[in-house]
Amino acid sequence: MDVMQSMAVFRRVVEAESFSAVARETSMSQSTISKHVAALEDRLGTKLLNRSTRSINLTEAGSEYYHHCVRILNDFNEAEASVGKGKIKPTGTLRLSTSTTFGRRFIIPLLNDFLMQYPDINCDLIFNDQYIDLVKEGIDLAIRIGPLADSSLIARKIGVSPRVVVASPAYLVKNGRPRKPTDLLVHHQCLVYSGQKSPDLWFFHSAQNGDETVHVNSRLKISSPDAIADAAVAGLGIALMCDWYVEDYVKQGKLKIIMADYKPTAHEVHAVYPERKFVPQKVKRIIDYLSACFKQYEENIENNINTR
Repeated sequence: MDVMQSMAVFRRVVEAESFSAVARETSMSQSTISKHVAALEDRLGTKLLNRSTRSINLTEAGSEYYHHCVRILNDFNEAEASVGKGKIKPTGTLRLSTSTTFGRRFIIPLLNDFLMQYPDINCDLIFNDQYIDLVKEGIDLAIRIGPLADSSLIARKIGVSPRVVVASPAYLVKNGRPRKPTDLLVHHQCLVYSGQKSPDLWFFHSAQNGDETVHVNSRLKISSPDAIADAAVAGLGIALMCDWYVEDYVKQGKLKIIMADYKPTAHEVHAVYPERKFVPQKVKRIIDYLSACFKQYEENIENNINTR
């Protein structure tokens, strides 16, 4: 077997802590993954992994060899990226992680043009609404919206996601229409996303009053943005959502944008990837592409505001 490929397989098995996960990731059979590791052990004359039905653990020799593999494979990839910059067409499988709703509503509609531009790139789009370990899961790039957790990952801002405050017509008829952030503190219930650090703190800015922060009333915390939108449509409360998320509901009349003079703080959108000196061409190209798409999206929003 090719030694470099076997080293790459061994590295991923260690990081994923699973033969089956690497098999799914690479489209190889689990037996083939095992053969790659076994071939390295035969070549080196030593055991690299202790395997059981429940866990995989590195031997002392395996731990040392793993670190050598990481260095050698990184050096190899960086050499190709450096020498081939601008000369070699981007190729390979791009493993891209994003939240489910954002991926479905924003990323998928953009992929057709990207894949047509780069026919030698395949995309493995992974939906996950929780923060995941990019290295362990073998993810090339993640798109994350909102505040970033501290980490060793590299983050590049590719755009912003404006947010709006919405409520159903039935809710507004029953409870009245709030005109300013402080109105949310009296006679109103807000729907908050429990996945955020401080979900009931809402931040606003207005040209007349500057920045305002309110601690909204909430009897219902929800862990899914989809469910928050459903709850808002059902009249259970007022929601603070990304504008692209509720655009269709607003057009259909199921939700109304309220307090338009007070702009909620927009979420920044970042492309996040593991730290490395030379970023693979496939990762650079998708970041540049998505950044350009966001720029166009923001220009369209600004044009729509100016023509109202």
